[in-house]
Amino acid sequence: MRNRLKLLVFGVIFIGILALAACGTTESSNSGAGADGSGEVRKIKVATFLRTDHLYTRDNVNMWIEKMEEELDNVEIELIGGPEAVPEDSLFSSAQSGIVDVAFFFGSDSRDIVPRSESLRLSPYSPSEERENGYSDWLAEEYEQAGLTYLGRWLGGFGYHFWTNKEVNSIEDFKGLKLRSNPFYLDIIQNLNATPVNTLPGEVYTALERNMVDGFAFPLLGPSEDGWTEVTKYIIDEPFAEQSAVILMNSDSFSQFTEEEQEKIMAITAEYEEEMLKHFADLNEKEMENIQADGVSVIKLSDEESKKFHELVNETIWKQLEDFLDEEEFEKAKGFLLEESQ
Repeated sequence: MRNRLKLLVFGVIFIGILALAACGTTESSNSGAGADGSGEVRKIKVATFLRTDHLYTRDNVNMWIEKMEEELDNVEIELIGGPEAVPEDSLFSSAQSGIVDVAFFFGSDSRDIVPRSESLRLSPYSPSEERENGYSDWLAEEYEQAGLTYLGRWLGGFGYHFWTNKEVNSIEDFKGLKLRSNPFYLDIIQNLNATPVNTLPGEVYTALERNMVDGFAFPLLGPSEDGWTEVTKYIIDEPFAEQSAVILMNSDSFSQFTEEEQEKIMAITAEYEEEMLKHFADLNEKEMENIQADGVSVIKLSDEESKKFHELVNETIWKQLEDFLDEEEFEKAKGFLLEESQ
């Protein structure tokens, strides 16, 4: 009897221990749960090709992150950094492999893997119009083959300008100018009969100051904040080439969300795109006033020279796109992006 009593007491204690362990396990598994306790928090790592304190990044990227965290349950998004965290030339592959979940990426940088991305800078449409006419879906197909889900745009509504220290009033005036270059507009500079000079972003100020270059190409926003306008005399107010910056998500990371959540992510991004366009339209309007106050003179080409300039730029980019796409794909791109075909 005594032995049976001992066994009974031991059994009660053992069951109690198991119950406590189970409670501990449940508490542990819910330690990462959301406020409603409906599931574990999903952590998303984000990286951008621009440094996080850059004017294009600091408000704009955080705007998307905040909207996602507000409207999705149990999601934490961490902006791990810019090129100091993930080098620009590794960002695409890092998103493919899942080292980062979301890349705020410069689209044309992936044109060797996703040839259709070379067409991004030719779009005359807003992101919402790109969604409506099927262009976004066409892009998304090829990104998906590379293991990435195309979410949308994160820069848009403005192009590049040429900034110079020599007055330019015609295409002929570009001849012989030494212009800071990169692959995005190398062929444009060459077709303007200017001389491309490979200069790192951190060296542009010194290159201008020492007359190593006569100018550079860059959007309206940025040069003033980085001090480049201190050593630049003119901006040619003929914006060219649309921004090709895109938001890409690792496909496996995207698949962790339910179908309903995936639709919500796309809707959130589409809503964000509209706010982003307005955000930059307001900033650009103010910035044109600011750079003139800093002493930069605005040059507007004559109607004839403006037409010649934009025809040359567009022909150059279309030729580049034709080199990347086969004939059938090239015709599809024209169908999406040439306004007269709509």
